[in-house]
Amino acid sequence: MFEFLRTNQGIISVLLSMAMLVVWVVYLQVLLVQVRASRRSSILITRAAGRGMRSRCLVTNMSSQSLYVTSLIGILHARDRQIEIALTDLRELPEDLGADPRSTMRQGSLSTGQYLDIGHFDDILEVMLRDDEAAGLAREDVAQLDLIVVAFYAPESLPVGARRSFQFRWESPSGTRVQPTSLRTQQIRGRRQRKRLFQAVERHM
Repeated sequence: MFEFLRTNQGIISVLLSMAMLVVWVVYLQVLLVQVRASRRSSILITRAAGRGMRSRCLVTNMSSQSLYVTSLIGILHARDRQIEIALTDLRELPEDLGADPRSTMRQGSLSTGQYLDIGHFDDILEVMLRDDEAAGLAREDVAQLDLIVVAFYAPESLPVGARRSFQFRWESPSGTRVQPTSLRTQQIRGRRQRKRLFQAVERHM
């Protein structure tokens, strides 16, 4: 055995060096994946507490760091039109913002796992239909609502965001249903997408 090791020590040394190299490459790859994951934003837009118009819409920060939700934008799909309306600044708010000012204002800083409760779907729809852009539309004219969250995330210079769509099933026998069109929230992370997001926020300033 010792004679074999002594005879082949050069080959064994090369093999050990290669094995160490593979270990380091795998380690660095895992480290890189973790660093990238820690820098990526993750925002959830979900329906909660029911399936009807009185269910609530929650925006949750699932990123590894805090982020600041600066704007909410809604897009109504009605009568072959798409109407984009800012949700954050539509309402006149009382001086007393209650126990959860962030949810009342629909903006604010969220730590990991924290959420904004932006209200019942019927309230969101009612507020949007009062906007001049939606003049002449009835509730039943709206087939779908897209919700876009715009946020600032510490590791990024441009805003990040998320988008999810909900369809309104007005003819449901059990009452109007709010149905997400996808299982997941679409994350807006691409540089070009985020530039468009920034432009959308500027339009509603």
